Amino acid sequence: MSANEQPAWLGLFPDQDFEFRFGAKPGNAVNFFADTTDNASLITARGKALEESTEQCLFENPAAAEAMAECLEWAGLEEVGCRELALHWEPDFLILLPDENGRFVFRAGAVCFPSSWRPEEKIGLPVHAIHSPVPTLNEKLGTHIDKFLARLEPGKAWERSNWGLSRSAELNQHPTRDIPRLAPPFAADEAWIRIEDQVLYRLPKTQALLFGIRLVNVSLAELKKFPDAQAGLHRAIATMPEDIADYKNVTDGREHLLTLLNPRS
Repeated sequence: MSANEQPAWLGLFPDQDFEFRFGAKPGNAVNFFADTTDNASLITARGKALEESTEQCLFENPAAAEAMAECLEWAGLEEVGCRELALHWEPDFLILLPDENGRFVFRAGAVCFPSSWRPEEKIGLPVHAIHSPVPTLNEKLGTHIDKFLARLEPGKAWERSNWGLSRSAELNQHPTRDIPRLAPPFAADEAWIRIEDQVLYRLPKTQALLFGIRLVNVSLAELKKFPDAQAGLHRAIATMPEDIADYKNVTDGREHLLTLLNPRS
């Protein structure tokens, strides 16, 4: 990033009270899944997660075989299998297929870097319930998201971002791992904003949905270099309802975070 460029995550922290927003915008699936300069380290980390806990990371289902084959073809791979794709793409990915009610549900994929949720417990659930329990999200946005997914055109992609907080920059934060809670005392360089950039892409042939999740870790110290984002995150944390603060791993450290994010600190 040049001196004149601004990080894309700045837009996640506007100067307004906290509110869950779906916030999808047109995207580019090819660019989303393309290799980055961190490819070697990310693929190594994915391989480690798969080796240590395959049952928590890798999900194959005969119902998703055709969609998986289309993903492999789209990725330019001749191999057949979810593991090959999991060790080829940097982002995590889920394949969503419609259930008997027309809702797109999680049927297959690879989730090596979950953000404090258990992918192995989410098979068969719709996308808005995958990270559940997410307070107010299902009630306010669930139906809207289902309708949005049903209208996605083949070959089109949409992107959005979500964020939470963590005491660790570890990529794999499955609940079974010993990830420290964000409880004070901690410094600004010991707290991390865990950003999930997400893409939804309707596969042209099978009409299945490919859901990609790419992680970006930003330390609180880095965010504080941008006063507007610092003020926006301070306001979001200050106005966040208690149940959502629990979900986003904010409750234990809320007051300390507000102190660290105070413009005078």
